[in-house]
Amino acid sequence: MRTCLSLRRESHRGGFTLVELLVVIAIIGVLIALLLPAVQQAREAARRMSCSNNLKQLGLATHNYHDTYRSFPFGARYYITKAGTSWRWALLPFMEQSAVYDLDKASGYNLDTYVGGGTQTNINAYSSYTRQILGLVIDGYVCPSSAIDPLYAYNAQLRSIGSVTQGHHYVGIMGAYPDPAGRTTTYYKTQYDAYATDNGALLINTTTGMQGVVDGTSNTILISEQSGNNHANAATRKMANYHTGWGGCAYNGTVADWRAGTAGQHRYGNGLTAVFHTPNPTSVGAEANAEWDFNTPLTSFHPGGIQVVLVDGSVRFVPDTINLTTIQQLSVRDDGQVVGEY
Repeated sequence: MRTCLSLRRESHRGGFTLVELLVVIAIIGVLIALLLPAVQQAREAARRMSCSNNLKQLGLATHNYHDTYRSFPFGARYYITKAGTSWRWALLPFMEQSAVYDLDKASGYNLDTYVGGGTQTNINAYSSYTRQILGLVIDGYVCPSSAIDPLYAYNAQLRSIGSVTQGHHYVGIMGAYPDPAGRTTTYYKTQYDAYATDNGALLINTTTGMQGVVDGTSNTILISEQSGNNHANAATRKMANYHTGWGGCAYNGTVADWRAGTAGQHRYGNGLTAVFHTPNPTSVGAEANAEWDFNTPLTSFHPGGIQVVLVDGSVRFVPDTINLTTIQQLSVRDDGQVVGEY
């Protein structure tokens, strides 16, 4: 009898009360609350490192292009009667993507020499080779932190055939407006109040090279992240320069040619931006209302800022709090200004 009572008492002592169970659950909840942000931060750190590596590879590809052609690629260019390609397409052979790049020649086009084929001259929507790359995503142009799908049906022609093209999370820098040195001969104001410039490293319908970066290769941005929402299109999840994927400029002539011609004409293109805002601005004006305007902001989903690759190939993190003048100085290759801290 005593043995039975003893066993019952021991069995009773070994159980959990409701209060004890709730305490354990509360402790587990606190631990999860403490650990989850750390896990999320670790994941973001890994994604940011991957994005940084993408930018390093773009910088290296640009250097290899420069070694081959003695200049940087066209930032964005015109092609016969329609928009041509941007630097993103030109770098493909230097990113182990020659097979994709050569699709233009297989369809009768040669974007190196501007030799066209047939009657389809818009490489973005109409040419046969472009339809071969619809749906293709080049990972080197995708920031893993971005919440925006890199595939996007950008116009009526593509939607009508049920296809999508790649948007891009990195943009070339064609300079800044206003010019940090106060020059009035480095920009063209378009009909819709956007400013195209030619004081950066990647240009419209022309090229420059290392010799043109007189401010120093470690003081000049070559390519920046642009992987977040363009403020004006946040509701539709469109990023700046998302409109035509691989496309370049829809108009012939350089920015200098435009200045010498009629003022205030309609001009637009893709693949480039002239810096007009600090990173991740909370609002933009008419100069960046559309994805194809020339002053689309630099954006990302990284907390606190964006990443850029400088002309020397190094990658830097630029905080959202950077002074506007400083990031504009970094975006111009030849203003002769002393770059501030950032």
